[in-house]
Amino acid sequence: MRILGIDYGEKRIGLAVSDESQTLARELMILSPKEFWQQLNQLVSSQQISKIVIGWPLNMSGEETQKTKEVESFKLKVESMTGVKTETIDERLSSQMAQNISGEKKDLDSLAAQIILQNYLDKNK
Repeated sequence: MRILGIDYGEKRIGLAVSDESQTLARELMILSPKEFWQQLNQLVSSQQISKIVIGWPLNMSGEETQKTKEVESFKLKVESMTGVKTETIDERLSSQMAQNISGEKKDLDSLAAQIILQNYLDKNK
């Protein structure tokens, strides 16, 4: 079974998936919110997802923000739609890391999702 990593955004949602051993994360795709909700259950089924990890946005001092509240609502909706256990992990600096890795690449959402998921996998091994 695999883990799905999500980098939530209002305009784009980045997705990454683990390998079956839950050791390595790889970029999967970037979807609009509309596409995400339309494809979520099919994606969970086709990728054999047993857990979902969502980046948890905190400010640099570790406090919750307005974006954190949005992600909490998003998380609850994902859980209720899929029935899959959903966790969050601190995503501070994941977008900055994605930008540093990619250089000129513009759409970094799936790379940020990969970083979020890899951090989760590393932390839980």
